Amino acid sequence: MVDCLHHRGSMSDILILYASHYGQTRTIAERIGSRLREHGHDVDVVDVQAKSARPIARGYDLVVLGSRIEFGKHAREVLKFVRANREDLRAIPTAFFSVSMSASNTGGQGDPGGYVEKMFSLLGWRPTVWTAFPGALPYRTYGAVMRFVMKQISRAAGHTIDTSRNHVFTSDGDVDAFAYRLARLLLPKSGSTIASV
Repeated sequence: MVDCLHHRGSMSDILILYASHYGQTRTIAERIGSRLREHGHDVDVVDVQAKSARPIARGYDLVVLGSRIEFGKHAREVLKFVRANREDLRAIPTAFFSVSMSASNTGGQGDPGGYVEKMFSLLGWRPTVWTAFPGALPYRTYGAVMRFVMKQISRAAGHTIDTSRNHVFTSDGDVDAFAYRLARLLLPKSGSTIASV
């Protein structure tokens, strides 16, 4: 329930809470929200970093958390939300997605750098499903210093160093597939659980 954003009346009520810096995590969160709405669900997509956001997990049928990874760390606002809502999150289906350039080295499979497992261990919480999406290199959005730093990191990692334009590595198809997995979480139980994408 987020400041009058929460409404009853559709199949399920879903909260998608995200932390984004340069916009790619927000884009992914919004796309997931759109796909879930197409399944008839009522979806609140909320920027956890917004000053007006005071989200809680209670009252939702599914909570989806998304965070960018910067310099090896997830957004502290997402970690804070999990700590504050841990018991409620354990009582319902939950999902998590991380967004980083590290994931582009694994094709979106597995846990690049072990960042996700480290976060779960730190929080003492594990979602029902999770995945890691390759992110973006918005070189033209970065300031001069950040552009230089990211170019050096990208060179070392084998990513593009063409700073003349922005580069997006997220697959819309993979995002849609993840949204479909989330929609399945809200179907009547069939006796099996989905571990990860």
